[in-house]
Parts: sequence; C-alpha cells; structure tokens
Amino acid sequence: MKCMLIGLGQAGGKITDRFIEYDKGGRATSIYTGVAINSARVDLVGLKNIPERNRVLIGETIVKGHGVGADNRLGAEIARKDMARIMSAVAQAGTENVDAFIIVSSMGGGTGSGSAPIVAKYLKKTYSENVYVLGVLPADNEGGIYLLNAARSLKTLSKYVDAMILVDNGVFLNPGDSLKEAYLKINNEIVKRFDVLFRAGEIVSQDHIPELVVDASEIANTINGMEICTIGYASEKPPKKNTLGLSSLLGKKTEAKQDKASRVLQLVTGAVKSHLLLPCDFRYVRKALVVVAGPPEELSRVGMENSKEWLETTIKGKEVRGGDYPAPGSDYIAVCVLISGITGSKKINDIFERAKDMQEIIAKGMTEEEYERLKETARLMGDIDSLPLDED
Repeated sequence: MKCMLIGLGQAGGKITDRFIEYDKGGRATSIYTGVAINSARVDLVGLKNIPERNRVLIGETIVKGHGVGADNRLGAEIARKDMARIMSAVAQAGTENVDAFIIVSSMGGGTGSGSAPIVAKYLKKTYSENVYVLGVLPADNEGGIYLLNAARSLKTLSKYVDAMILVDNGVFLNPGDSLKEAYLKINNEIVKRFDVLFRAGEIVSQDHIPELVVDASEIANTINGMEICTIGYASEKPPKKNTLGLSSLLGKKTEAKQDKASRVLQLVTGAVKSHLLLPCDFRYVRKALVVVAGPPEELSRVGMENSKEWLETTIKGKEVRGGDYPAPGSDYIAVCVLISGITGSKKINDIFERAKDMQEIIAKGMTEEEYERLKETARLMGDIDSLPLDED
C-alpha cells in the first residue's frame, strides 16, 4: 500500500520522519512519501529524513515560527489561511501512485490537532483516494488542555476522514523514562506496527509471493466508515532449526506444522487481548483484518485460517479478512490485527468527559485544581438537606 504521510505538528512530523527512515532501511520497496507541516520552525529543522522541499512552515505572519502554544483553535486558523501552500506541497511531493493519504498527528497538541480536520477536508475535496488519520491520543496525565484539544479534533475529524486509527500515548509510557526516551520509544513502536499493515500488499521478490494478499482495498473494506479503529500487535522469534538426522526431521515434520499454526494463533489472540494500541473490549468491534509477517518458512496457512475463524466467532461483527507478508531474512514472526468499529472505548469516553470539565474551567477562569475542589464541595453538599424555608 503506497501511502502519502502528512505529518502535522511536532509529534506528527517526527513519526512521519521515522516512517521515511524505516522505509530507507534496506526495504525492498519504498512505499512512503512524507510531508511535514508545522507552525514551529525548530521542529521542521530537526527532521532528518523528510526532504526539505516537503517541509512547510505555516502561520509565519501570526506566530512568527514559534508554534501555537497548544492552542488548537489557532492551529486550525493558521492552517485554513495557509491551505493553498499545504495542498501545493502535497501535490509537489507526488500523488500519482498514492493508495491512501495518512494524516499523522498528536491529538493533544496545538498545530497537529487543530490543522488535521482542515487538511482532511481539503484532501477529500481534491482527491478520490481514502483519507485516514493516525492519531496519537494524550496520556491521562498530560493535562486537561491536551484532552480538550483531542476531543475537539476527534469530533471534527469524524466528519471528514474515512477512518481514525488511534493510539493511546499511555500504552507505551513507563515510569522512569525521560521525555526523550519515552517519545522515541513511542514513535518506534508506532512505526513498527503500522509498517506491517501498510507493507503487507507489497511483493518482496518473485520467489516469495504472499498466498493471501492484503492490499489497499482490503484495508479500506475493513475500516472505511467504521470511524474509530486501532491495531493489535505481537511478535516473537521462531525457535532455532535443529540439526537432527533425516529420519528425525521426517518424524517431526507434522509436529512442526502444528507448532507453526499454533504459534500464529497464539500471537493473534495475544495481540487483540493484551496489545491493542487503543485499549478496548475487542469482542464488540465490527470488523478485523489479520496480517502475519515473517520468514516464509514460518508462515502457516492453517494458523491464519484458525486465527480468522477464532476472530469470526469472537467479535460481534463477524467480518474478518487476512493475509500474509513473507519477509525473507527476518528474525521474527509478527502479527498485526487491525480492528474497526470500536464502540464504548473508556479512553475516548474519559477524554470527552474531562474535556467537558476543561471547557467549564476555562469559562470560569479557574485552575484545574480549583475546579476539582469546587466539584468535590458540590458533591458533598448534595448529600445535605436544605433548611425548610418558605418559598419566595
């Protein structure tokens, strides 16, 4: 699947930059084109892999290259005013062979979350290809203003994109990590997972053709119109080949096939039960798509079919697709499970609940701490009877 990645804001630019770097790292086929859009000059300068001609500084006359300070309404305004420059950069980067546009952004920042719906709206007006969002949600401890930004952006984006593939920032945060270490880890993990999905339809060599091809249409049929989607991922190293004699190898052949099938199924179940990028109850999703990648000799058709059957009998929507991606020379077998039509996500509900509180805090001119104290007092007051006074 050939992707035009449009990185918005600091996080979106860095993740897109990492995708481009990953694409260059000995991959047989290049599948990414990257464009970075930002209101902060220093963030654009710090990118290493996106060509300078594909980097666009917006809002110069308003914020002078210093960013929007987490104000995503300002981010939306400057994107709207500079939309001609943004769309020109997208066109000049080359859209002829693009299968889909992927807007990459933090949902909590100012430039990214503010500009994402505007960019999506113009892409849909200009091109016939699908437009998706790879959106990184703020962790619970990142503060109310970032959650309010995310809520505004998600609500508006849902009108203009074919699907939102969401990642919870908190999934990758570990106590003790420095900010730099945390964000580097998050970016690497996001790219590693999505690359399995986006690269699945590409042919590595004529000697290693997928048995079940997953192309852009399979992805589109899984997520278009489903609104909220996410990815599960799991991987492990296959056991080392033994050096037994010929008779022993023949005796173990059937057992080895069963082991490979069992390994694929185990990885798929682990991916959706424990390793979703947006934690949710996967049983209530509408659709799913499974990609199994790794050394050709470790890929199991039976394992794939068993995994699809398990998902079909587990998820509410019953609609499951799947395919394989042979990767000669790989040290790992990995599975990527794309799930769509997520409803009742606690993370999403919490974002909107806290965003509502944040709007009230801003309207009252209070701090978050003052507001929480006021809420607690009001809660306690509600349990106390009033004095029986005559009505006025």
